[in-house]
Amino acid sequence: MEIIMVHGIWDKGTVYRRMADFLGEQGHNCHYPDLEPANGAHGLADLAEKLKVYIDQTIGSDVPFALIGFSMGTVISRYYLQVLGGASRVSHFFSISGPLHGTLTAHFWPGKASRDMRFRSKLLQQLNADTSALEHTTIHSYRTPFDLLIIPTRSSHWNIAADNHIVPALFHHRMLIHCKVSQHIAETLKSSD
Repeated sequence: MEIIMVHGIWDKGTVYRRMADFLGEQGHNCHYPDLEPANGAHGLADLAEKLKVYIDQTIGSDVPFALIGFSMGTVISRYYLQVLGGASRVSHFFSISGPLHGTLTAHFWPGKASRDMRFRSKLLQQLNADTSALEHTTIHSYRTPFDLLIIPTRSSHWNIAADNHIVPALFHHRMLIHCKVSQHIAETLKSSD
């Protein structure tokens, strides 16, 4: 299966290298773009538009795929799914340590991306007000109780998810290399074949 992996703020797609290698061994084709600017200076909708262009150019405009978002990448992914029509192509969305309801730390960062990730931001209110576009996409959410970037960590919990996993990763970025996350993604995709 084709898998698109969306990184977080200040990151590059290579943060997924280890997970991509593991999923590649399971027979999947993983793609992890560098979305620029990585600090989201023009907002998350801008990065979602760039994500759509990347997906259409890389795997085509009608090929189904699974989507993985990490941190800020979960919100970028949601905009792609819910506003830009991507949900019609995505069988599974894996949301890893995302500020689905905002994060306290975003109130201390400057910039448009940070404003988009604050509690009750216009963008999050828009996404949370209507999730009907996601009805045919299976959602899986992961969070760690030790996250110091997503505060409160429960902001990564999603009521409409098929499952919400608590993973004992010691830091925010350790979620991407924790075996429980990668293994669950692989098992989920295998069972859906």
